[in-house]
Amino acid sequence: MEEKDEIWEKVKRDFTNDPALQEVHYARLKIHEQTKDMSDEEYIEFIKMKAKKLIGENITQTTSSH
Repeated sequence: MEEKDEIWEKVKRDFTNDPALQEVHYARLKIHEQTKDMSDEEYIEFIKMKAKKLIGENITQTTSSH
């Protein structure tokens, strides 16, 4: 939780008047922190896992709304 607070504080300083850019920049920094020590292969698997999770969530949301 402390790490998130530090990242958010940096983002808020860098993009004081733009909440949309704050969100994008925070996501970019968070992904960097999660992947900075990964090999290329590990990074690719990380991205694939995130994509599968996102696709699955979108399919679930779409089907449950009908």
